[in-house]
Amino acid sequence: MKRKQSKQNSSDHCSTDVNGVITQQLRSNAVRIQAKAFLKTDSRYWKTRLRKTKNGRGEESPNWSMPICFKLRRLTFSLRTPNKDAAAIEARNIYNDLVSLGVEPTLAKYRPDAPKVADFPSTIGAWIAAAEQVFDGRPSTFGGYARSLRLIAGDILSVSKSKKRFAGAKKSAYRTKIEEAPLTILTPEAIQAWRIRFVGKAGNNPALQRTKRISANSLIRQARSLFSEKMLKFIKGIQLPSPVPFHGCEMFPRESMRYNSTLDLEALFDAASRELLTEDSDAFVALLLGIGAALRRSEMDKLLWRQVDFASGVIRVEATEVGALKTEDSAGCVPIEEEVISILRGHYAKAKGPFVIGGADGDSGSREWGQMYRCGAVFDRLIAWLRRNGVNTPKPLHTLRKEAGSLIATNSGIYAASRFLRHADIQITAMHYADQKDRVSVGIGRWLSLNSPQITFIDKPAQTTAPIAHAKTKTKCGVG
Repeated sequence: MKRKQSKQNSSDHCSTDVNGVITQQLRSNAVRIQAKAFLKTDSRYWKTRLRKTKNGRGEESPNWSMPICFKLRRLTFSLRTPNKDAAAIEARNIYNDLVSLGVEPTLAKYRPDAPKVADFPSTIGAWIAAAEQVFDGRPSTFGGYARSLRLIAGDILSVSKSKKRFAGAKKSAYRTKIEEAPLTILTPEAIQAWRIRFVGKAGNNPALQRTKRISANSLIRQARSLFSEKMLKFIKGIQLPSPVPFHGCEMFPRESMRYNSTLDLEALFDAASRELLTEDSDAFVALLLGIGAALRRSEMDKLLWRQVDFASGVIRVEATEVGALKTEDSAGCVPIEEEVISILRGHYAKAKGPFVIGGADGDSGSREWGQMYRCGAVFDRLIAWLRRNGVNTPKPLHTLRKEAGSLIATNSGIYAASRFLRHADIQITAMHYADQKDRVSVGIGRWLSLNSPQITFIDKPAQTTAPIAHAKTKTKCGVG
């Protein structure tokens, strides 16, 4: 009997504890929900957002503190009181001052004893150097961010540019002028004026205007990455202007990136077989890898022979001791055709090193002015040859990859193209390629051919030479 009563009492006690916890959680949730109904200018909003900080020994402060992220800056203010109602009123006052006065005057008002950072060099060069110390991505990626920031800042400062600025002492002088400039030049008004001027250089050429808008968006996105929340979280001791550079700046509407093929691949490969296969086999292999395997330039540059599986007919794109992947999704096995395998076998028999494309065996990676490739000379020769043969796009090597994606999307669908190109998301593929397996037209041809008068046209004189890129013919050239 006593045992049963003991169990009952224990059960009642547990039930009471559980109910107490649930009741406390419900009250806490109710307070939070109620707080969301108040504006930040109301002390009741801040009452549920106050915290008590701990020192290095884990001892909790008796006074309340106010953590806040304002214009991408994470700040904490000590409210100097253990009374929560009084602390909430002080938090409200601090927020109002942040809005009306700005960050620095508010810090000076409420944290007068805090170490000042005005003595630290808040220059473009100092920020780039500090950002480089905390950036955990690829050096080439950071190099692109820094170049974009310098280019925009240089244009805002009207620093004169010439090709000689990349050589010798002029290189240092050009960069010094930009990097010694304060971050305060990167105001929203200055960046907006730069966007307009940058696109205005295209004049009245709509095609060039489109290219400039795409470039302006890309440059701003890259430069803005140096002032991301992740960077701001780790960089200390450098004063930033308010607002933070590039925060809230305008962007041009996204342009369509749909790729429209204009290449006659049959004619292109015919010319390559006659001109490159025997005279420049490395350039010919790069052409095959660009179209036949849709490899990126960096993937071709560091491709090792051990990544080519002759027996299975695939190329394994993976991180190696000499080359990293663009992203983790870039890894995969790319199927290639027997004819491509056969040519690669012959090239392998003559190879003198571990790399599929011959060239310098030194380290690639980033350099002071742009990306350096191990076999850059081979790429330069192939690019020049492609342009002579009608591939007049800004990035001829990347056009080969796009052409491969276009062929796969047309013949096998968008999902097959996404897998072949190793895109992280099928939406990326859909933005660039049309999923059209069959030729689709309106169908007015039958009306023109039935019961209609004979239509004749005056022939124009035959064109003696035609660039390869403008004669689109249907080929049976498959990729993978």
